[in-house]
Amino acid sequence: MEWQKYVMNDALTVDNNGRFVRSTCGLLVARQQGKTHCMRMRILAGLYIFGEGSIIGMAQNRQLALDTFKQVVDMAESLTWLRKRIKRVSRTNGQEELEIYCHHFPKECTGPCKRIRKYGVRAATSEGPRGATADLLYVDELREIKADAWTAATPLTRATSGQTYITSNAGDANSTVLNDLRARALTFESPRIGWYEWSAPPGLAIDDVRAWQAANPALGHTVTLEALQDAAARDTPDAVRTEMLCQWVESIDSPFNLSNWNNAGDDNLKLETGHNTFMGLDLNFTRTQAFLVTVQQRDDKFAVFLTRWEKDGGLNDLELAADIAHLARTYSVRALAFDPKTAGHIAPHLAKVGVPVAPTAWASTAFSTYCDIAMSNMNTGTLIHANQDLLSTHLAACARRPSSDGGWRIARKAAVQDISAAVAFVMALGHAATPKASVGISVV
Repeated sequence: MEWQKYVMNDALTVDNNGRFVRSTCGLLVARQQGKTHCMRMRILAGLYIFGEGSIIGMAQNRQLALDTFKQVVDMAESLTWLRKRIKRVSRTNGQEELEIYCHHFPKECTGPCKRIRKYGVRAATSEGPRGATADLLYVDELREIKADAWTAATPLTRATSGQTYITSNAGDANSTVLNDLRARALTFESPRIGWYEWSAPPGLAIDDVRAWQAANPALGHTVTLEALQDAAARDTPDAVRTEMLCQWVESIDSPFNLSNWNNAGDDNLKLETGHNTFMGLDLNFTRTQAFLVTVQQRDDKFAVFLTRWEKDGGLNDLELAADIAHLARTYSVRALAFDPKTAGHIAPHLAKVGVPVAPTAWASTAFSTYCDIAMSNMNTGTLIHANQDLLSTHLAACARRPSSDGGWRIARKAAVQDISAAVAFVMALGHAATPKASVGISVV
């Protein structure tokens, strides 16, 4: 297809010394457009035409990389002139590798030559790529690749002056590797980076045909208009935006209805006395930031507010406790929930001055229940908030982690950035929505 020709013609540009101008090439396009086929052709060209001695493929899960490997091998074995140069194919689990002879075969090489050329698969982990070098590195679904795996993979082509190709569709707030690379490509006009992106303009609706055309260069070739219509009607809005329109959303896997949340913002909303008030407290792991979420009952709504403290080198426990106690007394808080593992050192100071603290461990069944309560209230539109961007960012960064008791929790480790404000929100709202279980003072 024409779009594939455009990408390869530009990505394979060489300088006066015969070296590739582009060292990193990023291809972002909607699903089922032919980007993986494009890369299969690039891998075969590297083996059979460009003389690349080592090619490595990676993906967010090993099966994806293996699928591409098998398709490359099938194509090499299907054509006589390619098949004649195959030396060995290993399909042994964990040792998948295709070896071919150079273009001199079956004759002896007459000069400097990489007689044996190899294409194999490595795990997308911090250890998988280590110790290897590559003339060509291909990383599929970069939006799912973790930072440690990417950091380990990027040096593979450094010694060979080779190329790194990535393919993906749009990510979310947690796709930090993809987001950072895209930002650099769009910000710095370096000839070393080739960035090829087909994505719908942000302002277009998911059922706008212009958006489909912008993100689907294979439309009318291998993708039909009817297929896109079916996907737009069947899939969730976030899935359509990322998979079909290649648009960025705040979070693909967030358990929360972020659209409802964003629509519930009110810049004029303020904390008031005289309402049933509940609080949730959580700190980040370095203890340099503390997040207090206050939830007040306002008729049939829950009003949500965030207060944050931050100090380089670590917060002072007594000063933080004094500030929180003042807020708790001002608004007559009925319960202040906290996770003993992150705020257990603050709670005793609060309890001593009469603040009704309520231990609420992240791993507890109660916290799992409160996650359900938070999701339900967001879905039903019973929340209002003061449009505080930081709280919205933490909610968008949450991931959903199933638990052994059949429930689920918002995850700390699965989220790339801190989600402490979201944890505090879940605890405060959970106690607010089940007030009978929240009343009382707990001395810890």
